[in-house]
This record gives sequence, structure tokens and C-alpha cells, in this order.
Amino acid sequence: MNPITWVQGLNGQTLVVAICILMFIEETGVPLPFAPGDIVLALGGIAVAGGRVNPVVLVSAVAISVTVGAIIGLAAAQWLGWDRLMRIAEPLRARGPLERAAGLLQRGGWRTVFTARLIPGLRVYTTQVAGVSRVPFRTFVGGLLPANAVYIAAFVGLGAAFGRPILALIQLAEHQLLIAVLILVALLVVFFVVRTPLRRTLVSLQAAGWTGPLRFRLDSIGVALILGCLGLNFAGRSIAVALGLPLFLDSTGTVLAGVVGGPWLGGSVGFISNLVSSNTIDPTAAPYGIVSFAVGFVAGLARYLNWQKRASGWVALWLITFVIATVVSTPLNFIVSGGKSNVWLGDSIYTTLTGAHLPRIIAAVLGEAAVDLPDKLITVVAALLIAQGLPEPRAARTSADLDLAEAVTFVVRSKRWVRKLLAGAACLLFSWLIVPFLLFIGYSVKISRAVRAGSRELPPWEHPWQLIKDGFKFLLIILIWNVPAVVVSIPSTVVSDQSAAGELAGILSAAGSVWVLLVTLLEPAIISQYMDRGFLRALNPVAVIRRARVNLALSIVVGALVFALATIGVIGLAALLIGVLVTLPYASYVSAYLTGRYAQLTEPSALRAEAIDR
Repeated sequence: MNPITWVQGLNGQTLVVAICILMFIEETGVPLPFAPGDIVLALGGIAVAGGRVNPVVLVSAVAISVTVGAIIGLAAAQWLGWDRLMRIAEPLRARGPLERAAGLLQRGGWRTVFTARLIPGLRVYTTQVAGVSRVPFRTFVGGLLPANAVYIAAFVGLGAAFGRPILALIQLAEHQLLIAVLILVALLVVFFVVRTPLRRTLVSLQAAGWTGPLRFRLDSIGVALILGCLGLNFAGRSIAVALGLPLFLDSTGTVLAGVVGGPWLGGSVGFISNLVSSNTIDPTAAPYGIVSFAVGFVAGLARYLNWQKRASGWVALWLITFVIATVVSTPLNFIVSGGKSNVWLGDSIYTTLTGAHLPRIIAAVLGEAAVDLPDKLITVVAALLIAQGLPEPRAARTSADLDLAEAVTFVVRSKRWVRKLLAGAACLLFSWLIVPFLLFIGYSVKISRAVRAGSRELPPWEHPWQLIKDGFKFLLIILIWNVPAVVVSIPSTVVSDQSAAGELAGILSAAGSVWVLLVTLLEPAIISQYMDRGFLRALNPVAVIRRARVNLALSIVVGALVFALATIGVIGLAALLIGVLVTLPYASYVSAYLTGRYAQLTEPSALRAEAIDR
């Protein structure tokens, strides 16, 4: 018989005795998953509301039972002792956290005991930690008694006020808490397991020349290789969608770009691939650009470790990309499609497991993992086989050093940066008047010019007429560049049926979207041409492409960063004042810095100086 059902059938003193026994046993440290104290107390409250038990007798008896049980639990934990606990904890590498927890409990005094005893799931464990860490008896009792009063009053009161429906609510809350605790424990276990190997890996990366995630050197990469990587991603995803395969097949080019060109190139290729897919074959692909970036970045790190040259490295890269894809994709799946992966195999697993009342988060993880495990195996093997067949890279003609930390922080390192940021925010707030928006765009161009000239701080807001002219010219340049996209998208506004003409119009519309994306990625090269050669040269496709090819890897990374920063600014804009006053102008200033640095690194004088140095 279910103990909870049995307790519900009792009345009077028998019910009080049963509740007290269960609460006493739990407080001594013996787990009672079949009759948790919260539910038992709520049952007592229901009995009080039904007139089946005297409330004063129930509360008094339970208070005594809980207090005595906790004191006995404290004594048992003290008998276990700190040394025995440490002998158990050291193999698990948990000594440090336990010592910090014990120190916090001792320093916080009765207030910490009081607070911890009221946190669901920590009530009994607080007693045990207090015992082994030798918290003074008076301190423990000083927190125990008021916590017991609040705890008993809360759950007995809930039972009396809401009746039986509160039982399901309490069980659901405890169920979710248990899941959260299990996830936390799993993360801690993973952390302790990988901490030492991760430290060794970081040392190896630094020894191989890696300077960190925000400072990197980009060597020039051939156009054919970049287009091939993007094509592999697009073709793979198209095949998977067309054939209904239980795979993604959209990361082969990403891993290849990372292995050949490094972390930031691999991540940028993955990010751009998702943007292309979202405008063509997979409307939900854009948010998963984060996943593709992470996969490409890790593949680039594998390049420093030479994993592509040994079998163990292939296996390691497969498993790491699998874990990253699963862990990062799962929360995105909840945001985009309610936990489903949008691949039939993963979706069927998710539906089956949730139908079996498995927690949604676990079902979502398993559904995503079922797709990612074989998908990343195929991806890594294919990418590394292609990499093995590529000719040995020649010494790069051009390379560029980029410091993202400097780009992100240069705003706050500038003089009077708050005023300059607020000036940009004011322009955006009144951008509907057109002129303030032109001022803002012109000021962004001015930032790029200053950085290109060697400055590392925000320029002053002055010469407004020049800012307006620059803003107008830049907007006109971008509009002219986007004319082809507008032209090819016109048929889709006229023809919307399912005929052959409608399908052709849809293809043209997708091509227009891809063109807009391409122009956005080329924006740093376009602005650089405008700053160096003027209005007409910025409209010369040959000149712009020639500039982008000076260091194609740099062009791709900076273009992807500018696009990402614009996205961040727009997301912040959704929060209205926060976005207008902080996110969008700050992101725009950082983008302008990157554009100015790009112009500096790709201008002819810089190339000549580099050639002389070499």
C-alpha cells in the first residue's frame, strides 16, 4: 500500500502519531522518498481543515518530533566526523566544496542554518553538514527552531487552505527540484572529471601558439576553400531535408574550415552557413548559428592540438562536437519548437519519452543526442578525410592580428564615453526624424576612420554636417548594393501560388535574401573602400571583392562579427529603452571599430609594409 494513501485514511491521534514518526525518521537522516515531509505535513493540514485532528496537538507534536529528530541527526553526523567524510570526499574531489560549505555555515551562524533549512531539498542535509563541520549546538538550535516554525506553519497551512490539489502541486515542485538537483550534480561530476584534462589541454594549446579566444591571427585562405566549405554545409543540409534523413549534415564544411583556418574562421563559416540556410531551405536554422559557431570553434582548437593527424584526435573531436551540439541545441529546441529537434528521429524519441512521463528536459536531451551522435560522427570523419586530401598550405601571403577584447572594451576606455554613448542613443531615439539617424551612421563612419588612422578611442561628436553627409552617402551605397535583391524579390510579391512560376518566384526571393546577407558580410570591405577611395569606388564590385580577397579569412570573420553585433543590438532593441540606450549604440560602436581595424589591415600601405617586414 502507498504510505501516503495509508496516512490519508487515518484520523485523530493515530494520524498525529503517524505524521510525527515519519517526520522524525526523515529528520534523523533516513530518506523517505515514498513519504516526503512536505507532503506529510500538507496531509496534516488537510486533516485539520476537515476537522479530523486538533491543530494545536498536531503542530505541537510535529514541532517536537522534527526538533528531536534534527538533534539526533546532528549527533549522528558529528559521530561520523569530518575526517571520515573527507576520506569519502577526496576520491570524488569534493573536499574543497565541502570545506567552503562548512566554512560558510560556521561563519553565517544561526541565520545560515535558518535559511538553509527553509530551502527545499536542503533541510535535512543542512543538519548533516552542520554535524560533520562541528557547528556549535547553540548556533544550530538557534536557526533550527525558527526554521521549524516557518516550515511547519507553511505546509500545514497550505494543506488546510487548498486541500488535496496542493498535494499534486507540491509533488510537481519537488519533482522539478529533483531534476534540477540531478542536473547540478551531473554538471559538478563532469566538471570534476574534465577539470584536469581541460587544464592540460589549455597548456597544450598555449604551447602550440594559441593566444586565447579573443586574440588571434588570421591567415589568408583561398576563395575556393571557403566557398567549398559553405557549399558542403548547404549541400549536406539540402540532402538531409530532401531525403528526410534523421541527420543534419550541415557542419562538414564548418569542421573543415576550423581544422584548416582556425577557431574563428571555423566558427564564422558555421554561423554564416546557418544564416544562408535560414534564408533558403531551413527557416529555423538562424538561431542554431550559435551551435555551428561552437562546433567550428572547437574544430579550430583541434587544429592546434594536431588532432586531425591521429585516430584518438578524431574520436575526441567527434565526442566533443557531439556533446556541444547536444547541450547547446537543447535549450534552443525549447525556444524554437517546444523541445523538438525538427528531425523526425529526435522528435519521435521526444514524443515517446514525454508520453512515458519522463521529464521534458531529459526527453529533449535524448532526442537531440540520438540525432547528433551519428551526425557528428559523419561530419568529423568526412571533414577530416577532406582535410587529409588537401595540399599542404603554403606560407600565407598575408595575415592579420585581431584583438576582440580591445574592440569590445575600447568604448569604455575612451574619454567621456558615457556622453558619447548617450549621444548615439539620443540619435536613435529620434531616428524617425531621419537627420538624427544620419548623424548616428555618420558618427559610426567617423569611428571607423579614427581607428583606421590609429586611434583607439571614440572621436568627439563634432562637425555635424560632415556626419550627415557621411551617413547619407553610406546609406545610399548600401541601398544601391541591395537593389538586385529588391529586383529579384519582386516576382514573389506578384506570384504566390504553387505553380512553376510561383516556385521560381520563391527561388528568386531566396536568392534576394542571400544577396542581402552577402552585402551585409561585405559591409566592412564596402566601408573601407568608401573611406579610402570615395563614393564611386565603394560601388565598384570588383574593387570591393579585391579588397575582401586581401585576407578572405579576416573578411569572413569581421563580416560575421558585424552581423552578429547588429543582431545583438536588435535583440536589445526589443527591450526598448535598454536596447536604445545601451545595446544598439554600443554594438554599433564596436562594429565601427572592427570595420576601421579591417580597413587598416587591408589597405595597400599596410600590405606593402608587411611585405617589407617579411
